[in-house]
Amino acid sequence: MTAANPTPPTAGEARPGRVAFIGLGTMGLPMALNLVRAGFQVAGYNRSPQKTERFAAQGGIAADSVAAAVKDAQVVITIVPDSPDVEAVLLGEDGVFAHAAPGALVIDMSTVRPETARAVATEGAARGFRVLDAPVSGGEPGAVAGTLSIMVGGAEADVEAARPVLEAMGSTVVRVGPSGAGQTVKAANQLIVAGNIQLVAEALVFLEAHGVDTERAFTVLGGGMAGSTVLERKSEREGLSRGE
Repeated sequence: MTAANPTPPTAGEARPGRVAFIGLGTMGLPMALNLVRAGFQVAGYNRSPQKTERFAAQGGIAADSVAAAVKDAQVVITIVPDSPDVEAVLLGEDGVFAHAAPGALVIDMSTVRPETARAVATEGAARGFRVLDAPVSGGEPGAVAGTLSIMVGGAEADVEAARPVLEAMGSTVVRVGPSGAGQTVKAANQLIVAGNIQLVAEALVFLEAHGVDTERAFTVLGGGMAGSTVLERKSEREGLSRGE
């Protein structure tokens, strides 16, 4: 395991607890880096070692296994592609529950089925862990900027214990209910976003068919009730495609 040299705390300031971060992909890497910038000591692991090396090069600690990442961690964060990946990372023989210290706060920030979140929370509690499901919305730009919206399911006391870590990655952190509730709200988020994307795409085709300046049209639409994050992001892409 390759150690980095995080910035030391200022005089009289206690060093934040150690965090393990499993999954350094498009979303996970910038999220983990925001934790490093916030002063947390973060050990990161990813199945692709190149991503772990990128994390270490920017101030994190590179771990070569889940077991190495979670050693001595007070907080463990996972963000992986799907439900089977969450089950493998948390419940597997080489997973988090097998190697983390009992009492650790385990936060799964993947987007998975609510029943998966409830099942791993139940198993984690039986093994002495505090487990939260905390999926995110805001995409890669939000992950980079640290402005994600984080919908959290789990015990209220555990959410409050996790808040300093979550607020280093997101600007909107809300407990929405018990275990599985975070994933249920994320599913509702996906329904709204998918519908919005489809409507924006249809509106764009309509505008182009009638020879309208789409960039200016999106600007005025964004200032009214049609405004949305989807419309804003599409407008930004339109500008980029014009070289602006």
